[in-house]
Amino acid sequence: WAQSLGKTSHGTKRTVSARLSSGMSSEATPLKNPNPTPKYGAAGSRRATVMATVLKKEKITDGVANTMVYRASILGTWETFYHMFDQTVWGTSKLWKMMLNLLLLALAVGIMPIIVVADPASMQPSKLTRVSQFLNVVVGLLLGFFLTSSINRWYSCVDGFLSLLDAVRNLQMQFIALGVPEEDSGRILRHAFASASLLHEQLSLDNKKLSEGFDAQEEERQMWARLSSKPAFMCHHAPTTLLERAEVEALKGTRDPPSVIWTWIAALIGRLAIDGFIPGMASPTYGRIMNLCQEAHGGIRQVRASICVQTPWNYAHSLAALVHVNNALNAITLGLVLGVATATQLQRHHIFAYRGSADFQDVQTDIENVVITCFYCMLGPIVYQILLLIAISVAQPFDDDDAKIPMDKLLNQLEEDICDSCDLTDGMESIFGGEPPKFKAEPKAEP
Repeated sequence: WAQSLGKTSHGTKRTVSARLSSGMSSEATPLKNPNPTPKYGAAGSRRATVMATVLKKEKITDGVANTMVYRASILGTWETFYHMFDQTVWGTSKLWKMMLNLLLLALAVGIMPIIVVADPASMQPSKLTRVSQFLNVVVGLLLGFFLTSSINRWYSCVDGFLSLLDAVRNLQMQFIALGVPEEDSGRILRHAFASASLLHEQLSLDNKKLSEGFDAQEEERQMWARLSSKPAFMCHHAPTTLLERAEVEALKGTRDPPSVIWTWIAALIGRLAIDGFIPGMASPTYGRIMNLCQEAHGGIRQVRASICVQTPWNYAHSLAALVHVNNALNAITLGLVLGVATATQLQRHHIFAYRGSADFQDVQTDIENVVITCFYCMLGPIVYQILLLIAISVAQPFDDDDAKIPMDKLLNQLEEDICDSCDLTDGMESIFGGEPPKFKAEPKAEP
């Protein structure tokens, strides 16, 4: 670690090789810098390198990176159709499997008029479309409500995460302004970052627990192993991991570890006030710092509420059942119209022993009904099935890749911001000609 992080006169510093190549071997050569104190220009170049790494991992395809990052101008042109299968519901197998089932149902129903109906020419297939028209309006209205609720839950979840991450950034700003020692501020920021990472891991794990054949104990063990082995670059006073083993063992017995971590942080901040590194507990500054802790805790609770409190099962199940029934009725209607049109054509050519006869006008009318019914009964089920799948995926941002919140990117940006702020603060003397501020003045050495 000492070799990968690099040494300077101020202690171990965060460098490009430390933050971007944590998985490198111990023989890796650290980044050579003639000036040991980080400069603003160096931080800017490091940011560019990090962003290039992030964008490479996201695999941007013609302006579409992930659910939240894409080029919006695409949606205003016909280029939209070029991206039909790029991280959209059109590229999911669930949609086309359901469409295949409906098509097979329509073909199976279409055989019945050919065999059962005695005089196909006397039937009026246009009346069959009225069967599905009744549910179309009801299903469309209920789907609109369900989709709006799912979108609001998704935005609420993202807002909660952003509130948590912003609280961590603001907490670091307070520590820098008060000159809190790096050993203490680094430990608190490490716990704060661990809280956000642990929340992400736990929410992903909670959704997987509902799947059949899922080994929850093994996955939870791997989760704690990842958190206890990930290097904490924001804490360079002494190389450590995001969570130490003793901390992991203490958090395993709690119901909500991400929230409990902020109890630790509040206690550590209180210790800083007692030791005189920050203003006392009766001061407005201390109240502001504690408000940041409460904002972070509130963000965690908001994310929990958005994910755990789902749409009532009775409503969601009834809506899904109505959508599937409506789609099945449209498939049955399409099959009957196709079957009657085929039977009329066979009756006109006297292929089967049907009663009566059919002329060219009957065949032409049936063809018109088939074209209209195909457009009506195929477009409707596709639209309703797409809306249902979108609402379900958006309501589960940690279970479905199509609406997944890019938390890895957000956490990476938070870690970068914390490290950049620390590095820039270390270089204040060379940039502004003055040392960083300190609320608790160091005792002067006696002559």
